[in-house]
Amino acid sequence: MKSVRKYGAALVAALLLGSLVQANTANAGMKFAPDIPLLGLLIEDGLEFGRSPNVVFGKGNLDSQETWLRCDDLEDKICTDAAGIIGYVNLTVCTDASSVACIADVWAVDSAGKKIPGKLVKSVPLDYGKFTFKENVAINLPDGTGQGALWQIPGVINSAGKDTYFVSSQFMLAQPEKKVGEPISARKIFLSELKTGISPVEEIPGQYRLIQPRDNGTARASWVNWGDTGNWYLPDGSRCVGTDVNVCEAVREFPAGYRFGVSLRMGTKLSGWYHGRLALPDVTIKNWKTGQEISVEAEPVRVPTLNFSVPNAEIPQKVRDIVFTDRYFGKSGDGIREARINDGSSSAVMVDLAAAFAPAYKDKATSTNTTWAFKAMNYGQNSSDVQKCSDNTGNVAGLVTTNALTYLPGPPTFDKESQSLTYKVASPHYEANGSLASGSYDLSMRSDIARCLYGFSSAPIKAEISITSDEGEKKVATTIVNEKNGWLYLSAKGFTFSAPTINVKLSQEKVVAPVASKKITISCVKGKTTKKVTAVSPKCPAGYKKK
Repeated sequence: MKSVRKYGAALVAALLLGSLVQANTANAGMKFAPDIPLLGLLIEDGLEFGRSPNVVFGKGNLDSQETWLRCDDLEDKICTDAAGIIGYVNLTVCTDASSVACIADVWAVDSAGKKIPGKLVKSVPLDYGKFTFKENVAINLPDGTGQGALWQIPGVINSAGKDTYFVSSQFMLAQPEKKVGEPISARKIFLSELKTGISPVEEIPGQYRLIQPRDNGTARASWVNWGDTGNWYLPDGSRCVGTDVNVCEAVREFPAGYRFGVSLRMGTKLSGWYHGRLALPDVTIKNWKTGQEISVEAEPVRVPTLNFSVPNAEIPQKVRDIVFTDRYFGKSGDGIREARINDGSSSAVMVDLAAAFAPAYKDKATSTNTTWAFKAMNYGQNSSDVQKCSDNTGNVAGLVTTNALTYLPGPPTFDKESQSLTYKVASPHYEANGSLASGSYDLSMRSDIARCLYGFSSAPIKAEISITSDEGEKKVATTIVNEKNGWLYLSAKGFTFSAPTINVKLSQEKVVAPVASKKITISCVKGKTTKKVTAVSPKCPAGYKKK
C-alpha cells in the first residue's frame, strides 16, 4: 500500500528550496531487525504510473508526520484548516483554453522515419467524479482527470496485437507556505516531480474497480487503496497501469523498430534535470504562451526487475551493513517475518543494495520489461559544479537515461581532477531468460552547460565515453556523440553489468590564432630596368627575370 511518509517540516523546507520530492510506491518505511527471517528486494520501474488519481491531502500539524487527511474537493474544510497540502494532478489533453499544463501530442516514428500521430480514445477512468480538477490559472492549478488516458497509435501494434497505449503525465502539487484557515484558492500551488510515461496496453474485462484515495482518520494517510484482490493485478500476476469499473489496462510489450514521443505544454518554463527509461532521446523545446512546449522522442528500453527474498543466513554482509542500521526503508511484506525493500530504482542506496544483494539473487533478473518514461530529478542531488552551470536559465538542463535496474537520478558528477563526468549504475548481469544483459546509457545535455563546466568556447565539442566495471576492468561499448540544435547527445550501448561506472570526458581542440605570413622582397631585371617585388611568395612580372 502506498503511503504518505516523511512529509513533515523537512518536506516544506525542501519545497521552499525547489526540491523535487520523490514519491514512494511502497508501504510506510520501517527499520528491520537483524534477525528478520526473510529479506530481499522489490524493484520494478513504472509502478507509480496510473496509481494515483487527482487528490489533495491536508496536514493538521507541520511538525508531525501523522494526520494527513483527504480533502473531498479543493474547498473542503479539511484543506482550509490544514497547515499545508500535498497531492497529485494528472494532466489532460490540451485545448485552446489551456494555460497551466497539459499534454499536447503523442506519436510514434517507424524505422523509415515516418511520424504516426496518436489519437485520444478516452480518459481512464471515464468518470472520476469529485477526483477531477478544473484549471485555475490564478493558483497555478491545471486541468486534471483520471489516472491517465488511452491513446490509439494506428498501425503501431504492441505484443497483444493492439494499437492502444496508456499515457500518463503527473505533477505533485503542494502549498508549503499555506496558513491554517486559509483556503487553497488564496495562494499559488507549487508543481513539482513531473512524471511522464507511455505503456502499451490491452483492455481486459474483469472484476476491477476504481482506484480510490483514502485516509485512515488520524493515522498515516494512504494514497491509494490498490491492495484489494482483483483491483490492480490480473490472475497471471501481471499488472494494470490503470483501471475503470470492470476494466484493466493491462501492460504489454512495445513493438520493435519504433520510437515514441510526447509533447507537454507548460505555462511556466520547466527547469533542472530529468531522468528516465529511454534510449537515444531527442529533446526539443519551443516557446508556448508564457511558458514552453517540451517534446521528448526516444526508443523504449528493456529494464530488468527484481522480486525476491532470501533466508536470513543468506543475506550478504554488505547488505547487512546497509540495512541493519537506524535507516528507514520502504517495503512490501509485514517487515517482521519478511520484507522486500522497495525504495524505487533511482537512489544511491538502491544502487548500493542492488550491487550488494547480487550474490543472493545470482546476478539474474526476475523479469525484463520494455519501458518508456521520464521524471524530474531531485534538484538537491546535482553536484555543485553542475548546479552552478544549470541555475538561472529557466530551461531544462539535461536528461539522463539508462536501462540499468538502479541508477543515480541526478546528472553525472563532475570530477575536476580527471576532467570527467562520472555516473554509477547497478543491474543484474543476466536477464530473466539467462541471456547476458546489454546496458544502455544516454546523456542529453544543453551545449551551453557543457561549455560552462569546461570553460569551452563555441567551437565543436568532442567526447570520449569509457565504461569501467566494479572490478576495474574496462568495458567495450558502442558510443555515439552528436551536437545539434544547442544540445549535446552522448550515448553508450552494449556494455555489461553488474555495477559499472560510466565516465564521459569532453574535450575541444584549441583554436590556434593565425600568424601573419612573412613577406619577401626580390629584385627582377629586364634589360637595364630593375624592379623590386614584395610579397609572401613574390614572382617577377612577365618578361622579367629574378636577379
